[in-house]
Amino acid sequence: MYDAILVPTDGRENTDRAIEEAIELATVHGATLHALYVINSAEIAPGIDFDDLEPIGEEAVEYVASRAHEAGVDDVRTTVRHGLRHDAILDYADRNDVDLIVMGRNRGLERLFRKSVSEQVAKESAKPVLVVE
Repeated sequence: MYDAILVPTDGRENTDRAIEEAIELATVHGATLHALYVINSAEIAPGIDFDDLEPIGEEAVEYVASRAHEAGVDDVRTTVRHGLRHDAILDYADRNDVDLIVMGRNRGLERLFRKSVSEQVAKESAKPVLVVE
């Protein structure tokens, strides 16, 4: 049913349950797991270079890959991109023929100050989106 599953990660704990779910689904379906970290160009503080944030993104997607390999998922692809999070996630899903997007939902105070990325993706995606709390 699913050949390619995308799990966007921001490297925070709120994505752990989504990562677990995505890995389990990839295992059950023998799917390729795509781990994506988006460096949000709209939220970069003045004086910080995009290149400074790439190692953080690489660490986040490698964390997903490591956990997936431990669970027996052989085909894991990791990507770090720049852009607006929801747009980059949707674009990645379309360009890579992803069958399912699995996302965590931010339940912290930050959700009061900015739009929920998972809600934006779920609303705009042509692909199925599983939001894990």
